[in-house]
Amino acid sequence: MRTKVITLLMLSIFSAGPGSEEERTSQSVQVGQTKQEIRTVLGEPQEKNINIRVERSIWGPEEEFWHKIPLNSEFEVWKYRNEEGNLNLYFIDDDDKLDYKGFSPNGVVYESVH
Repeated sequence: MRTKVITLLMLSIFSAGPGSEEERTSQSVQVGQTKQEIRTVLGEPQEKNINIRVERSIWGPEEEFWHKIPLNSEFEVWKYRNEEGNLNLYFIDDDDKLDYKGFSPNGVVYESVH
């Protein structure tokens, strides 16, 4: 019995792992994974949107890849929220594999600079 309790305690400590929930969530999803693989890891997104890229620029974590999405292309965004912030997953032109991901921590405000 004592061995089982120690084993369960050690498993719970190691499965929690280091880092915040956001780090574990964001790191558990990689570009190139399929939608089904992502659902297996994170579950269904809290929100899904279909958009068309018409904006030339954007502010926030998407800045690093926004220029790679062709103008007038359609993309789907899956949104996951937790107490750390928002994880957005981008699927371009009806692709089944994740093309880009961006995370914005709660409390961070992005604004344009003219």
